[in-house]
Amino acid sequence: MGLLLSAIACALHVFATDTLSLTIIRIIVGICSGMFPAALIAYVYESSKKIGKFTAYGSLGFGLGTFLAGVIGIYYQIFFLSSALLAASFALSLYLPFGKETLHKVSLFPKEVIRRNLPVYLSVLFRHTGANMIWVTYPIFLEDLGADPLFIGAIYAINAVGQFVVMQFLDRFDSSRLVAAGFILSAITFPSYTLATVYWQIVPAQIVLATAWSCLYVGAMKYVMERNEEKGTSAGILQSVLAISAIAGAVLGGVLSFGYGYHGAMYFATGLALTGLLVFFYYNTWAKRGMGKGFIRGGA
Repeated sequence: MGLLLSAIACALHVFATDTLSLTIIRIIVGICSGMFPAALIAYVYESSKKIGKFTAYGSLGFGLGTFLAGVIGIYYQIFFLSSALLAASFALSLYLPFGKETLHKVSLFPKEVIRRNLPVYLSVLFRHTGANMIWVTYPIFLEDLGADPLFIGAIYAINAVGQFVVMQFLDRFDSSRLVAAGFILSAITFPSYTLATVYWQIVPAQIVLATAWSCLYVGAMKYVMERNEEKGTSAGILQSVLAISAIAGAVLGGVLSFGYGYHGAMYFATGLALTGLLVFFYYNTWAKRGMGKGFIRGGA
């Protein structure tokens, strides 16, 4: 249902005539496209448990999609291609083999699921808010360093391809260690952007960034998959956390970049990545020792 409705919703973009109609269509797209990712992740985990390989192909798709959008360059053709690819995904989904499924009765606001996964939800919220503070002005930052549009596109491609390569090898590692590695590498990458004086110096940091996000995303997904029977719900909440952090990060990044420049936002993002690491370590270690159960429940 999510793939089918998303295919229809993406085609609606061609009918946008003003800001209001575009906003309404974007809301519809958000609702429709929010239906299938968590369900698909839960399906993959139950079928093979290879979350890393699955997310790797998602990153590859993101990179190819960005490239194709640049090649096409005409909005309505891009929207139609997006719709066609989602329709093809819907057609493929009809042939997926489904075994016996267990349905869970989950409340509209699943407090128990949130409490159980609070270490990863809260810590990822901090880190990804910081990351989006950088991304909101990142292309402009690269332009100011002298990068042309082709190089900016290549930088995004390096990130996507790097994720595709790294994610292939992460299924074998412990989820908590992957999450911690993601935070540490993020805290190294974000301030390293401030050291660049010319655009090509960004490339090494972009490779480290791809590794950081690969570890964090795969680790976080494995964390919630391994600890919850409500796999679709727990993965869906994680996707919601990422969406919330994208909104918060864009607003904070715009404000900080205006007031303190690109570097100010990057340093603040570094602090949020370190905060995420501390929150994850504190909650996760405390809960394992049985010391923080009451506090975590109250905090949820």
